[in-house]
Amino acid sequence: MSEAALSRVSAVRLSPVNVARATGLVCGHVIVELRTDDGLSGIGEMSDFQHLPRFHVDVAELERTLDALLRGLDVEAANEAARRLEAAFPSAGHLYDKAAVIKCGVDIALWDLRGKRQGRSVSDLLGGPVRSSLAVAYPIFRQQRAADVEANLELLAARLDQGFSLFRVYVGRHLELDETFLRSARARFGDRLRIKSLDFSNLLDAVDAARFVERTRELDYELVEAPARERDAAGLAFVRRRTLMAVSEHVYDGAWALELVAARAVDVLNVGLFALGGITPARRVAAIAEAAGLRCLIGTTQELSIGTAAAAHFGAATESASVACDPVGPLLYTGDVVERPVEYRDGRLVVPQGPGLGVALDPERLAAAAGPLRWDTAGADTATVEAVIDRVGGRTS
Repeated sequence: MSEAALSRVSAVRLSPVNVARATGLVCGHVIVELRTDDGLSGIGEMSDFQHLPRFHVDVAELERTLDALLRGLDVEAANEAARRLEAAFPSAGHLYDKAAVIKCGVDIALWDLRGKRQGRSVSDLLGGPVRSSLAVAYPIFRQQRAADVEANLELLAARLDQGFSLFRVYVGRHLELDETFLRSARARFGDRLRIKSLDFSNLLDAVDAARFVERTRELDYELVEAPARERDAAGLAFVRRRTLMAVSEHVYDGAWALELVAARAVDVLNVGLFALGGITPARRVAAIAEAAGLRCLIGTTQELSIGTAAAAHFGAATESASVACDPVGPLLYTGDVVERPVEYRDGRLVVPQGPGLGVALDPERLAAAAGPLRWDTAGADTATVEAVIDRVGGRTS
């Protein structure tokens, strides 16, 4: 390819936005726009900064940093882009690493640019889709108080009526309430209800998690997520052997994926673009899973439509991503920043059509949501906030 035919990054624009969930909790995101010297624009998303550790980035300074880092980059030079991003923002090795969230937003925008430049979808660039939609497990957040049990049962009923049949249930903070909810849900909805997973979020040690699984396993769920302390591969392996349940765990980098494989700790790798730094590093983890004979599920921090579209394209083109995925952010938020939010149909996430990600920014919606990132919880009650960000461990009854 001649020098004149190259498409190079000419500018980086970051737009912080705040979008409320239906619960009232306001979540901060940063929308990435990469512009090129031949007039193209690719979009990405640094998703849902409303997680521990409880600080926000300086968006204006980050924009200047990324502009200096990426200006002049050939958008097709995926290896060089990854090298620059990983050198500037090294992995911190935990789930809500803000460096990974930053890299993810840029990496997604680069894939969007490549697709637009070639007139092909991101899933086509990844080798072609093996599925046109992804089964979705709708999240039921943790029971923080007794009143949450009935409220979440009503939510289950509503989502069942809307075509969802598969759910992911967060547990591990108040085990008695968790068990009450699970038993009540099974009694009320019977076989209409499928529970994909119990998500312990690393809140319990392996022994306590295994005890809870053994006490509730007849309630028929398909796998358990993160049923040990963070980075405890031996604990995950213990739960897997003791309970004979399928175990999944979030992957933060390739080294952690290899450690999980070597310890025979999991059956499923939870591959979240936000946790790994985008599509490019997620492909490496999917290759590890394929080589090890493991399945993948596409994880989430509950993105807006841009981040969700990226997850959909990656999942569509990844053979091993055969476990129901988790991204339902566009259903949780009261607004978005694109012209047409991603679509869910009969409990499945539909992969957007068109070049790149298949979604386009809506300038008016973007402007309406714009504002500095903040930790504003005034519109949400304490239980709602804790349900979203309570990944700090501690013994529980």
